[in-house]
Amino acid sequence: MKKPLSEMTQDEIKRAVKEKYSEVAKDPCAAFNFPVGKAFALKVGYPKEIINKLPQSIYESFTGANNPQSFVELKYGEVVLDVGCGAGLDLYFYAKAVGPDGKVYGLDISEDMVNKAKANMETVGIKNIEIKCGPSDNLPFQDNFFDVVSSNGIYNLSPDKEKVMSEVFRVIKPGGRTVFCEVILKDRLSENIRKNIDDWFRCIGGALSERDFLILMEKAGFKNIEVIAKIRNARTGHKLAVCANIRAYKI
Repeated sequence: MKKPLSEMTQDEIKRAVKEKYSEVAKDPCAAFNFPVGKAFALKVGYPKEIINKLPQSIYESFTGANNPQSFVELKYGEVVLDVGCGAGLDLYFYAKAVGPDGKVYGLDISEDMVNKAKANMETVGIKNIEIKCGPSDNLPFQDNFFDVVSSNGIYNLSPDKEKVMSEVFRVIKPGGRTVFCEVILKDRLSENIRKNIDDWFRCIGGALSERDFLILMEKAGFKNIEVIAKIRNARTGHKLAVCANIRAYKI
């Protein structure tokens, strides 16, 4: 019998997330209650002509909420952080976008994912990259360091979303931006739907309503917050869930 979500501490949830995504790194073909791999990546718009040329190990553990590539709009030479980088699919596209004069950093809570991402980047010859292991609520980077901080489904997995958001704001340079994909809710869910950690992994247990999420961003200090698009995909199983593409700035 799994412990109810309401009885789990933040540290217990973080350990469960680390263990689950280590499983995804080591055995991506196992059964999970959320989409994993190439088929989902293609469904949310990653380019087939590029995906088909990449090593399987880059996309087989993909578990994002959507595809940020169409709106991240990276510029040559920018410095970007991907929080919750997984095995490195977004890292690959970011590194290509910023070019050799730019720099890409990845961070993931799972050491297995970090090791897999490092091996993947070495395999495809990406040099302008550094990948670290750590939690999203305590970013191991100095203040005002990045032009862009991106993420793809990380907030739903983070028990202390306010701390994660404040950390993201802290490490962005003035004038920089955050761009991300996240599952949000059209309205708040009743607690009886958020039963155990499995609900957390299917992006319901930790999801916020759109209103609560935007308030969280404003509280952290972000300005010019824009919900670029809202769609439904295999990550949004519950009828109230949508995946939002969001951009905001640090002024």
